[in-house]
Amino acid sequence: MKYDETQDKKQKHLADFSFAKNRAFYISGFAILCFWLTFCWQGLTTVVEIWYGNEIFNHGFFIVPGAFYLIYLKRYELLSKPIQTSALSLAVIIPALLLYIIGIAGDIQLFLHAATFTLLPALIWLLIGTQAAKTIFFPLVFMLFSIPVGEQLIPYLQEIAADGSVALLHLSGVPLFRSGLYIEIPQGRFLVAEACSGVSFFIASFVIGSLYAYLNLVSAKRRAVFVAISLIFPVLANIVRVYGIILIAYWTDMEHAAGADHLIYGWFFFAFVIICLLGIGELLRTPVTGSIVSSTHGEVEEADDGKLAKPVVSQPVLIGVISLLILGLLWLSAITRTPSALPAGQTISLNALNDATCGMASWFPKVHQPDSQTHVYLLNVNCNVQLYTAWFSETDNELVSDLHRIFDPEQYSLSHTTNISTNGLTFTIYHVVSTNGEKLSIVRWYYVDDTLFTSSVKTKVHQLKNILLGNASGGRMYVLAAEGHDSDELENAITAIISGF
Repeated sequence: MKYDETQDKKQKHLADFSFAKNRAFYISGFAILCFWLTFCWQGLTTVVEIWYGNEIFNHGFFIVPGAFYLIYLKRYELLSKPIQTSALSLAVIIPALLLYIIGIAGDIQLFLHAATFTLLPALIWLLIGTQAAKTIFFPLVFMLFSIPVGEQLIPYLQEIAADGSVALLHLSGVPLFRSGLYIEIPQGRFLVAEACSGVSFFIASFVIGSLYAYLNLVSAKRRAVFVAISLIFPVLANIVRVYGIILIAYWTDMEHAAGADHLIYGWFFFAFVIICLLGIGELLRTPVTGSIVSSTHGEVEEADDGKLAKPVVSQPVLIGVISLLILGLLWLSAITRTPSALPAGQTISLNALNDATCGMASWFPKVHQPDSQTHVYLLNVNCNVQLYTAWFSETDNELVSDLHRIFDPEQYSLSHTTNISTNGLTFTIYHVVSTNGEKLSIVRWYYVDDTLFTSSVKTKVHQLKNILLGNASGGRMYVLAAEGHDSDELENAITAIISGF
């Protein structure tokens, strides 16, 4: 048997990095991990709930373990680099700590999750230093895929899928009528719903494409091209999927591609898309010759002296980070929400607008856990304008949240939006169409601290300022809905209501 000198050197590298010789390094790493788990506990628990409860983000369970496995593959090259703490990482750590605290104070989960999975790679960078971190740059960045973000793209992907499929149906000679996200053919009506947006395909393709490019493509240019393809390809493929479902229904007189069929087709189609994507990657892949050594698979890169540099732990840097974490925990424990009392005067004035002769309304917004809510018709508008209000004390609920919907997406589809200006404020009008053809124009605004806000972002910032100052942050949501897509009646109702504030 031939003696493998290279393997012997690798084992020697690992032996040189033993716990006995580098006790301070391992203890520091363990301490930082414990502080990260403690500090980011709320971010971790909430993100796990999202990973488990939302199929779009199920992949989040595998990102951090996968990143650590990628680091393991690079262990020999990593350990051949000088390993010493880097103060440069504080430029990422300190903003991430502040972002987490703001996320806690404002109950903004996106901030919590972004800070949590920015802190982890930044703390690893702090521990091992800049040169070593460059060796595992992709695994560290790959951890950011753990952040459950991307649902905001759903409306845009729905619109793209509807536009593309309608264009292909026109080319195929299929007669159709489109109203918003509803596509109607002689055999029936289809809705490009959120499940048909392809956001799951989009995110999964991006993650898989990035990982494949790192593991199999050497050229930076080829990697960039393949990642771009992994973003564009699933969008185009989803257009074809929606087009194919409608076309099959047209050909078979709705016998196929209706009901649950299109969901089953979607999973098979997704598998086909991934196979095609990997096939494109193989076409871009450059064969590795014997003279080329790919560091991706963990080949050792010898240090200048052929030995490992002893890890150097900068105690002031670590003490500074730990102090920041402790101060952050103390700040978080000091922040208490002041419950906001329900202003009775507003409720009484709104009840005076009620008109019992209008009967039950077909429209009702989907609002998550308000403290109180009122739904009335406005007087003297022939039952054409409805007003919904909800009060949020910010105790176990949020005034501004992605969970709130001004219309039920299962019953209504967004057709288009317009803007109107009145009383020095600009309001966005959402024009929607129901499954039975009913048209509504809907507008929403917020009222906090005797101030009216038409922007959800400005409302959230104002609430955050109140929380950090120890003030109450509760507020009221107003939603107006008028029949038809003519905004004149809606504008008059807005003016009448806000003039009473």
